[in-house]
Amino acid sequence: MRLRPLTLLLPVALLIAAAPAAPALAAPVAPAASDPAVVDVTPTTSKLSAKKRHTRFFAASFQAEAGEVRFVGTELVVKDAKNTAPDTLFLGVTLSCTSPSGRVTSAEAGRNVWPAGSDFVIPVSFTFQTDVAGRHTCAAEVMMCVPGNCNAPTGVGVVSIVTQKMNPRSFSILYVSTALPSWARSVRVPDGGDQLIKPRTAFKGSGTFDVSQTSGPVRVGGIISVTNCIEKSFPTACKGAASTAIRGSARVTASLRLTQVATTPGTVCATADATRATGAGLTTITWQQHHAILNIYVRDFELSTDPGCSTSIRTDLTIQAGKGNAIVVEPGSKAKISSILYAIPGDVIP
Repeated sequence: MRLRPLTLLLPVALLIAAAPAAPALAAPVAPAASDPAVVDVTPTTSKLSAKKRHTRFFAASFQAEAGEVRFVGTELVVKDAKNTAPDTLFLGVTLSCTSPSGRVTSAEAGRNVWPAGSDFVIPVSFTFQTDVAGRHTCAAEVMMCVPGNCNAPTGVGVVSIVTQKMNPRSFSILYVSTALPSWARSVRVPDGGDQLIKPRTAFKGSGTFDVSQTSGPVRVGGIISVTNCIEKSFPTACKGAASTAIRGSARVTASLRLTQVATTPGTVCATADATRATGAGLTTITWQQHHAILNIYVRDFELSTDPGCSTSIRTDLTIQAGKGNAIVVEPGSKAKISSILYAIPGDVIP
């Protein structure tokens, strides 16, 4: 399959504020050319009401040079949702980074919530390249709406978000990495729009990341958006399913294999597979949940130094539908990017 870079350009208005004058005797301080990694774990609130459709939950700014590659990610840990029903509340998270030029790079993911559901995490992340030098801002916005129709009246309910104060071992976070090597990148998957996967069939995607000049282990993974086809109308790709069950579950098995590409025939190079602890294996998507975000990765992939091995990593992702409803793997659109594969240094994510 052909992989396309995850980059979105949208013009937005620039907000310019006048800086206060420095004291007469203050020595001038030159701004940093490039800030290190930035972490934000202090949200504006720990409870979100669907009465307010959009809420900016995190925001972080950093100074960067032009041409830097940064990895940005957010995880929203949802504790519970009171006074909701399975068909009344969808929770989406949009992660966006705004350049001083006005360019915006963004991605989003989400899922339905319900009162009896267990805790869950909505992760969104991508890599992007700065186009100009200056102060950039990355923000995570939470949106609540009626499932399947976010143009409809606002959904119903209140969700509790796990913040650092509530549980220091598991909390919501926004993270912007330090400047990464030029080989670090993310790509959209699958290519060609939503992919319907009927029961007992699979979607297979593959691509190659060139990680030349890497100085250590590499982390390669995917964040994949999947929908259970409980009905034929949403998403529209579900209309191709032989049958749908409004209260049916979908069983999804994910696997990820990395293979260092050999340059000399017969050379055995490094290989690795994601494990259950890193997202591989079976996931059941209930009818109440409807959506799921699969986070699968190999944490530290070590390249072989054999001269017959290249610095390219072939990535093979398999999403298989088991007994039950069909599923749809969603790459998103130019405005709403949902699923990515990525390759970054192994020590980027804290």
